[in-house]
Amino acid sequence: MAKIKDNYVTHGISGKIGKLVFKYNKFRNPYVSLPPDLSNVIPTKRQKKLRNNFAKAVDYAKSVLKDPVKAEKYQTGDNKSLYVKALKDYLHQHKAARKKAARLIIDDSFVLKHHLNLRQIKALRTIQKRGRISNSDYQHLNHVSKPTATRDLQDLVKKAILSSSGIRGAGAFYEILDSEE
Repeated sequence: MAKIKDNYVTHGISGKIGKLVFKYNKFRNPYVSLPPDLSNVIPTKRQKKLRNNFAKAVDYAKSVLKDPVKAEKYQTGDNKSLYVKALKDYLHQHKAARKKAARLIIDDSFVLKHHLNLRQIKALRTIQKRGRISNSDYQHLNHVSKPTATRDLQDLVKKAILSSSGIRGAGAFYEILDSEE
């Protein structure tokens, strides 16, 4: 490694310039390196799940920015941006919905009482894990068409098991109804 003493150009520099990373060691001596190669790193299931959830939160926040009706909900006096408020709200709702969904007990008597089909049971178990489900998630989970997914989810809403988010289109989801706790 080459050493340069008293270089006024790089004195006090830290961070990234182009592909070079400027850092300091524990003795406050500067050094330059390339960023780490993360191409062979395989994320864990939990990391993938968190990234997926955050991606959904970003999609929701973007939909709030595009829709003035949704945006009105987040208009308050504080200095946070509309995007950050919507992002935080989505992530907070998701966490609360997961706690609420975990309390739902899906046993034989519940299934018989509500006349649920296998697809709906599968969806409710997924909601217990994730806290919510979208029409698209339901389609992929059960390998059904969009009209079938909509019909099944609306049936669960009609039976007062699920509630709709009130959002139409992108960002719409279903979660366990409060009265079902």
